[in-house]
Amino acid sequence: MKAAKWYGKKDIRVEDVPTPPAPKPGEVQIKVAWCGICGSDLHEYLAGPIFIPVEPHPLTGVKAPLILGHEFSGEVVAVGEGVTTVQVGDSVAPDACQHCGTCVTCREGRYNVCEKLAFTGLMAEGAFAELVNVPAELCYVLPIVHRT
Repeated sequence: MKAAKWYGKKDIRVEDVPTPPAPKPGEVQIKVAWCGICGSDLHEYLAGPIFIPVEPHPLTGVKAPLILGHEFSGEVVAVGEGVTTVQVGDSVAPDACQHCGTCVTCREGRYNVCEKLAFTGLMAEGAFAELVNVPAELCYVLPIVHRT
């Protein structure tokens, strides 16, 4: 599949990459429909690495080079074991904040300040690609819109 990967300052390449594996337990695989370019993507391009890890990230294990993109929507095409909140065929818009769920701030419901906080497309493979895997708990199911 095609994807836009960040390799370094002013070095983003659109290239063929392997299709992501089947989603792990608790994850979904999404066929990306739309993905916006965020200011953080631009900052990484112009001056990075800012947030992109050059050593394996403590939550995701991902490091540069990686696929950018975290402001996206798409259709769920596969679900991992244990996923009950979304199903194949759902249109979703995932939150970008990946979190551990076990640290003090996560347990207090403040996952946006998780001790191991990661963002899809910055510290985990992102959505400037045809397919992306993300934790199912991040997905907001979008309503079906009927056009006449």
